[in-house]
Amino acid sequence: MPGPSWAGDDPADLSTIGANAASVLVELADAAPGRRMPTLADTCAWHRRVYDGCAVPNPAYVGRFRGDPAEPDLTGYEVGVGPDLLDGLPEKVGVLSDEVAPALGDFIDGLHAAFGVLDAAIPTGRRPTTADELHEVVVLTAEVHGEWVRIHPFANGNGRTARVWAAFIALRYALPVFVRLKPRPADVAYARAAKRSMGRPPDFFGDHDEASWVFAHLLALTLLDASCGPQGGDR
Repeated sequence: MPGPSWAGDDPADLSTIGANAASVLVELADAAPGRRMPTLADTCAWHRRVYDGCAVPNPAYVGRFRGDPAEPDLTGYEVGVGPDLLDGLPEKVGVLSDEVAPALGDFIDGLHAAFGVLDAAIPTGRRPTTADELHEVVVLTAEVHGEWVRIHPFANGNGRTARVWAAFIALRYALPVFVRLKPRPADVAYARAAKRSMGRPPDFFGDHDEASWVFAHLLALTLLDASCGPQGGDR
């Protein structure tokens, strides 16, 4: 039987989570020029860092994936968002716990392959300089974010970790962090796109197209804001 539910954060911990998230972003920015290939262990470390010092229903949930055979309380731990539908399942459902490990294996293999292509096309420390390059980075960011949300590998904090991935990719290609980590983007389109990235049984198919459009918009707003800052003389 799975352990206790972890459906949300303790409001008393929100400032701690915000400070922890900010420190993770600083570390990502410092490491970005090295372009090291990320691992699933990195995501577990990010998760532990974000929840450091916070109250959680079970400490074993922090930095561990659902279905982890080493943690009985995560065996059979299923997650979903939205109201229950007629079949008794939530509107959107994370990949079943016993399918999380293979789904994550496909995720990290696909990400490494995509980085291999983009790293060869975009030199270290240089932003994308063509519309095609920028499009590829934005689409990859949306798909990685969407796949993480679709899999929903942690008991809680999946959206936050997906946004860490978005920051990781942006910084790798010398772009500003355009998908805010904490608090999450306030745009209702972001929440809608994240939900569309999730699926439900039997196929758990997610649609990341809307996330690509939303992310392109968020990046455009971030770059416009930077160009209109004090150094731009417009405000």
